[in-house]
Amino acid sequence: MYLEQLKTAEEEWKERHREEISQAEAMGAACEDGTPLKVLYTPADAGADYYTRIGFPGEFPFTRGNDAAGYRKKLWTISHYAGFGSPSETNVLFRKMIDHGGVPPYMALDLPTQLGLDPDHPMARGEVGMTGTSIASLRDWETIFDGIKLEDTFVGTVINAPAAVILAMHVVLAEKQGADLTKIRGNLQNDILKEFTARGNFIFPVGPSLRLVTDTLEYCARHLPAYWPLNVCGGHFPEAGANRVHEVAFAFADAFTYIEDALGRGVDIDGFGKGIFFLMKTNHTDLFEEVAKFRAMRKIWSSRLRDRYGAKDAETMKCRILGHSGGSLMTRERPELNIARTTLACLAGVLGGIQLIGLRTMDEVFGIPTEKAELIAIGTQHVAAHETGLPDVVDPLGGSFYIEALTVEFEKKVLEEIERIERMGGMVKAIESGYVRRAIAQDAYQTQMALETGRKIKVGVNKYRIEENEPPRRPYQYKPEEEQRQIEAVRQLRRERDHAAVERALERIRATARRPAGTDANLMPPIIEAVRAYATVGEICGALREVFGEYAEPTTF
Repeated sequence: MYLEQLKTAEEEWKERHREEISQAEAMGAACEDGTPLKVLYTPADAGADYYTRIGFPGEFPFTRGNDAAGYRKKLWTISHYAGFGSPSETNVLFRKMIDHGGVPPYMALDLPTQLGLDPDHPMARGEVGMTGTSIASLRDWETIFDGIKLEDTFVGTVINAPAAVILAMHVVLAEKQGADLTKIRGNLQNDILKEFTARGNFIFPVGPSLRLVTDTLEYCARHLPAYWPLNVCGGHFPEAGANRVHEVAFAFADAFTYIEDALGRGVDIDGFGKGIFFLMKTNHTDLFEEVAKFRAMRKIWSSRLRDRYGAKDAETMKCRILGHSGGSLMTRERPELNIARTTLACLAGVLGGIQLIGLRTMDEVFGIPTEKAELIAIGTQHVAAHETGLPDVVDPLGGSFYIEALTVEFEKKVLEEIERIERMGGMVKAIESGYVRRAIAQDAYQTQMALETGRKIKVGVNKYRIEENEPPRRPYQYKPEEEQRQIEAVRQLRRERDHAAVERALERIRATARRPAGTDANLMPPIIEAVRAYATVGEICGALREVFGEYAEPTTF
């Protein structure tokens, strides 16, 4: 009765202000996917039963947040994506970041490392250390974390195809430091499925690649309970052009694929589900939609894990999110405005109640960021945490008619997209058919047309341009001689180590890889053995290539 009366009153209000509202509606406003936005939202639009749909913070379905006390209990973790060309430079940077407010390292690795190639491989020439740290062996990992206790430090690593090798390095170094493995914290990106559709840093075919992810999930469930072995990367989909709905739907579809593979092996969902979290974009564009996105994600995730996968532990049902800003949304034009963009992105993440935030720097569009820009991005989060009052109240936008309406609508659209993928036979089938790439390409086309026609404004790019005569910016410059140093270092390592031990370990990897996937053929133990013997990333991935082969990307879809 109340809502019916409200709808009648709203129509009468619109009639009283017909000219003004008609003009506003004619100007147009829409969600990112084109859904028109109303001028005004009321309880009739929210359509939310408080107890079943929204609930209280810290309780199912976690729409209003994972923790009852929100950021009063614990501030979001300030994370920062960084890593210079050489392991020694990265060590200096990470120690400074840890000293500067306890910021945990979130490590960028160069392309040869991500593709399982050693620095002296012909295909690595000119790329060693260019987009992040070059890692060839355990010796480099030891250099990076010299003076840093792994038991006391959360270490994030952007690695996918060779993720099992990097996890093995972390385990072996932690053991050498005398750490309690049950207390080791950190994460691997380890989301290989998105590489086949949005990023391209794959090595092995889809099946063996999925097997390696499941091996790490199983290993961590049994040996590293505090470690997060899977960072599902929805954020790479918008970087490739996807809209928000596809960003979340494709990320969840990937995650469900990993979960179902692990469950098929007999791993308990409550044994590994807590180690899954999501790397999503936190955007300054359409800020309220971004807040609704994070709220809807928690609702969808908790319901799926409880109702379909049988999770019983509330911690397993919590959707943990690392939001990162920037990327394609940053501009070379008027780059100082990127500070404003990342500040607003931080605001969206905090209002959305996410757990970790990593802000890009104003100069990342020019290359590896400068140290000054890194510290500005970290300091921006310190200002948000301590000078704004943002952490004082849990889910401060909860109950907003507009936010609740956006949350309900976003949840509906994501579930529809997930159902579409499931009708195709799941995410692997959707990838192989080319559906995911086609959807992303269509989203990207629509966004570009909006920019070119001026329907979407990008300050400094298609409006409010200022022609500047400043000299080109020079971010961190990787010294070419560092590549040669890395090449010489890996060659010296090969001369000094126990060759017989390395060959035994590599053969064990081959033998295990030849066996059917399963608990008895988990590849983590032989990879750890190889890392301990100082086998290189290239050698370990090479042994797997011999058995699995390499993924051949389709030329057409």
